[in-house]
Amino acid sequence: MHKFALMMFVNISSVLLLVALIVGPLLIAKNMAKVAGVKSESKYLIVSQIERFPNLSLVQKENTYSISFAKQGPSQAYIGVLIVNNPTETTQTYSIGRISGDAQPFFGENPDDQSTKVTVPSQASVPLSLFSDARSESENQTVEFRIQAE
Repeated sequence: MHKFALMMFVNISSVLLLVALIVGPLLIAKNMAKVAGVKSESKYLIVSQIERFPNLSLVQKENTYSISFAKQGPSQAYIGVLIVNNPTETTQTYSIGRISGDAQPFFGENPDDQSTKVTVPSQASVPLSLFSDARSESENQTVEFRIQAE
């Protein structure tokens, strides 16, 4: 009887140890991922589409973006140059603040509706486009702007 109880105790202990060795690291990894996610969460993420436009170049310094291009006609639009993603769990409002340059950055894909402020639902995205009209005569143009979450 004593030997049977000892074997049963050893078997149960082995099973509990095995479960702890399998489940323990998974729980630790899950909790660390939550902490890492909170530390690295940003109000927005930018995806560049510049490679689709051979004559555009992008320079980014923190949340300031500078796009240079050679103007090819009197009025010109570059649609979907950047994509602004909302990675948060809440709806975010973003605005564009132009710092310098003749071209106008705007949210969306419609040059007739050049919105510089947009509300984006959680886990959604919106394109950012550029428009240079006939009033800006310079062939080589650079526009510098900031994107801000409100």
